[in-house]
Amino acid sequence: MSVAIVGLGAVSALGASVPALRDALFEGRHGIGPITRFDVSPFAPVRLGGCVALEGSCFDWAARAAKEAWADAAPGPVDPARVAVVAGTTEGEAHDLVGLADAVAEAVGARGPRLTISTACTSSANAIGLGADLLERGDADLVVAGGAERLFAEMLAGFFRLGVLAAEPCAPFGETRGTTLGEGAGFVVLAREGARPWAHLHGYGLASDAWHETSPEPRGGGIARATRGALADAGWAPGDVDHVNAHATGTAANDDAEHRGLRAALGDRVDAIPITGSKGHLGHAQGAAGVLELFASLVAAREGAVPPTLRVGAGRPGGPADPVRGERPRPHRVSRLLASSSAFGGANVMLAVGDAPSDRERGLRPVYLAGRGRVAFAAGAPRDEDRLRADVDLRQTDPASRLALAATRAALDDAGVRVRGALRDRAGIFCGADHVSPASSAAFQASVEDLGLAKASAPAFARLVLHAPGGAVSRLLSLRGPTTTLCDPALGGLLAFAYAADHLARRDDADLLVACGWRERRSDAEAEGASALVLTTDPGGLRVAGVAFAGPGRVEEAARALGDASTPRVAASPGCVESLGPLVEARGSVLVVGSSPQASCAVLLRES
Repeated sequence: MSVAIVGLGAVSALGASVPALRDALFEGRHGIGPITRFDVSPFAPVRLGGCVALEGSCFDWAARAAKEAWADAAPGPVDPARVAVVAGTTEGEAHDLVGLADAVAEAVGARGPRLTISTACTSSANAIGLGADLLERGDADLVVAGGAERLFAEMLAGFFRLGVLAAEPCAPFGETRGTTLGEGAGFVVLAREGARPWAHLHGYGLASDAWHETSPEPRGGGIARATRGALADAGWAPGDVDHVNAHATGTAANDDAEHRGLRAALGDRVDAIPITGSKGHLGHAQGAAGVLELFASLVAAREGAVPPTLRVGAGRPGGPADPVRGERPRPHRVSRLLASSSAFGGANVMLAVGDAPSDRERGLRPVYLAGRGRVAFAAGAPRDEDRLRADVDLRQTDPASRLALAATRAALDDAGVRVRGALRDRAGIFCGADHVSPASSAAFQASVEDLGLAKASAPAFARLVLHAPGGAVSRLLSLRGPTTTLCDPALGGLLAFAYAADHLARRDDADLLVACGWRERRSDAEAEGASALVLTTDPGGLRVAGVAFAGPGRVEEAARALGDASTPRVAASPGCVESLGPLVEARGSVLVVGSSPQASCAVLLRES
């Protein structure tokens, strides 16, 4: 089945609504101009951004966009407990990540599960994919999904130090190299069907570059794997694609790698496809980038066109054959499009969107719990770095990454698995976490205090995303398959396990997924550690018989969805690591349930 996109809502550099975004596109206007919210003089000659004209926080923008999407969908009477929210963000507001989903839920009256994806620039695209999964599995009847981000001085400083910002407005696939940062919020309403939907989500793919903290794999391997995953999920062939909205940051490394990845997945068909880069209009809106750029294609497609890529000029050698040059949308019938997103930590997401519903039904593969690993240090106890050492290069890693790595290595060893050869492309990691590495955060802040924003630590900045440890483990262990990170302070690990198990069961782009919950201590008074579990499709061990999500305080609802009242029940302890405890310890059939202020979750394990 496919999922209908029945409502859109946006706050962006092009205006505070979807009609404003549409009008700017068709009138040939962009939203990039001087940044005035904070002092940009330390970053000369960089002074431009795709900034939102509205006052307020990114939570305010998200609430406004969600209300617009809800009004656009006009869903009629609906049980609030059956309305879910999936929100994506890199930083949230003042580093409050889960508050974004709370703000959206309050805006539309949703009382279902509120899930948060934090994979930097792929966050909103991943959120839309996970939202569709909730509908298909029956955990919700409507889902509000998307993302939001607000540009602030430290974010600009980090990108400035990485040397990827352009002094002039960015030109995706064009002769000018460098990106322009942006901001905003975008949300969709997803339903199983709609009277006049904007489009239908046919599938999506996730993949890791497993290459570098900030730079894409030069051959575009992660993009290629995400694209193939999306095509397989949708049941499409490369020849079915007639438009791509690319991530296209405007940097040489990203644009070149992305086009190589698209060519690897689509073959020569890529030369016949109009490929748009929308950051020349919107700037790079980070956690909101994927959803806002998808909107550019959807509003154009509704009027029989594809959006342009501004400032391409003569283009770059090896770039797209058809980057849609010009300032206004070009007439072109769009039936099936791909929307691409890439991020720090090597995360890649591809959405497959069609103009008509699909009757494709996914089969379910059995999934087994094959290995378990844990590393823990009690409050007040010193961290034993010898336990975290491995025969891999640990330079440029922080304690959070080393904790996640140690637990993952232990789980793989317990499963008797060596990730090598063809398995590298079919093995991935799903993480659950609460906060970014305190050590990396302290290192970045110290560099700002000692050297100033314009000379802040680029390596520390690169690790200030929640997905950084997951990306590091992917890179160090060559886990090139699906990857993501969820944020929930009380339930992150269990949510990551449930998402990983469901993803492995419903899709055939991976054979092994690691679910890992980690927490690095913020003070000596806190414990720290990580737990990891290996999920495979090879028979053996305990079988994951089902997973379910529900709203906060609705554990019984989640448990009932699995239809098993006789299996012994265990309540997960609160905490990203602790919530995985019952699964790490399970030696027989068990129903693990947990709840947080954001969501409830149930996982059923059965003896094979």
